[in-house]
Amino acid sequence: MAEYNLSQSQELKQEQILAPQQIQSLEILVTPLLQLQEKITQELADNPVLEQEKAAAEELAGDLISDISATGALREENKAETSGGSEEELTELMQYADAWQDYLPPTHSRRSYSEEDEEKRQYLFDSLTEESSLQEQMLEQLRFSELDPRMARIAEEIIGSIDDNGYLRTHIADIATTTGVELGEVEKALAFVQAFDPPGIGARDLKECLSLQLKRRGRDNPCMMKLVREHLDDIARNHLPQVAKRLKISLEELHAMLEELRLLNPYPGSAVSPENPVFVIPEMTVEKDESGNFNILSNDDQFPRLRISQLYLKLLEDPKTPEETRSYIKEKLLNGKMLIKSLEHRQSTIRRIAEIIVAQQHEFLEKGIEYLKPMTMQQVADKLDLHETTISRAIANKYITTPMGLFEFKFFFSGGYQAANGEELSSKSVKEKIRDMIIKEDSSKPLSDEKISHLLKEQGFSVARRTVAKYREEMNIQPSHLRKEF
Repeated sequence: MAEYNLSQSQELKQEQILAPQQIQSLEILVTPLLQLQEKITQELADNPVLEQEKAAAEELAGDLISDISATGALREENKAETSGGSEEELTELMQYADAWQDYLPPTHSRRSYSEEDEEKRQYLFDSLTEESSLQEQMLEQLRFSELDPRMARIAEEIIGSIDDNGYLRTHIADIATTTGVELGEVEKALAFVQAFDPPGIGARDLKECLSLQLKRRGRDNPCMMKLVREHLDDIARNHLPQVAKRLKISLEELHAMLEELRLLNPYPGSAVSPENPVFVIPEMTVEKDESGNFNILSNDDQFPRLRISQLYLKLLEDPKTPEETRSYIKEKLLNGKMLIKSLEHRQSTIRRIAEIIVAQQHEFLEKGIEYLKPMTMQQVADKLDLHETTISRAIANKYITTPMGLFEFKFFFSGGYQAANGEELSSKSVKEKIRDMIIKEDSSKPLSDEKISHLLKEQGFSVARRTVAKYREEMNIQPSHLRKEF
């Protein structure tokens, strides 16, 4: 029988634990500019020692916060009354306050907006409105319709089961069970809802959606309806000669019918459902000057300008201030100092990355995406003497404005290929070459992936057929047998 014993042992090991200041610095580094503004605003609300710098016209006469000279006089007056240990600590805190008194420095900031620019921006913001959803618009159409309360209740249940693409995703039998009515009443209410705008709304599948739109256009002739109901899969496989033969029409007539089908919307709800736009503020702006050099401008004007409150510095120096209050002010002053240092480190890191991008991608800035050079995060990390993960955090969800448009920082980081003559191209540039080849191809004899791979090899870039297929799929380009036109 096994014996169980209790024993104690000691173990010594080292663990690396991130300090709260390091965690804050990492959070600020990874946060995009728009969300960072919210963080700074929240910190201003939580830390009374920090305050946002106001314009000169907004300062009040005699305001203690602005009276810096009075602070210096008070320091001299109370210097003798401060004990040795606390004097050293207090002096250190005052040095922090002096060092970070006016932040952020406008060294790389773009100039302030003119009054006309501000008016345009304000007009843009005032013009933003919240669009009503698809369901809200359909319910509004229902309220203006002459429908008895019983049928209106069924129609309302149907509208609630329609997704943002405009399709009814709940079986009519389930709707009948939920509303406690006969199946025929649900079908009648569905037919009523399908007469709403946009055309094709409330369909249960693609065939019904297209049929409803054709009926609304008055183009629901037997041949067209048969094409939609029986041959959509063949059309998707590009079996056009076979479809034309079954419908007993010519290829020219079939192409005319397909052109009409292309005018229909397979997702009718998308024409009504409001999109969720993503608002971004670029971290950096690259501009070309008159001499042809590219300059980097930091959007520092998007940051609130922070400074240390002179009022709390006076309270900290005043020997009459209770010790509990002094401890609170010291804590908040150190927190403010760490915030400002983290902000400066963030801006410095992003700017250094932008400088390397501009130096590496000069041809891209001049000529476009086909001249984008391969560049990896590890290469940038080695140049900046940073870890690769730091680069990854610094560029996450951040944007830069260039003469070629607005791009995410991560757009510039990709692998690439080197030609026999030493020319380097990123994978994005190779994708553009593939796209350009497909655009210029003979539609009656489209290029296969193997042929595109061979053409790239002739240009000096060894790209495998499977890689060509992967890039083509990433660009949502169909394979050659589906691109062929008859």
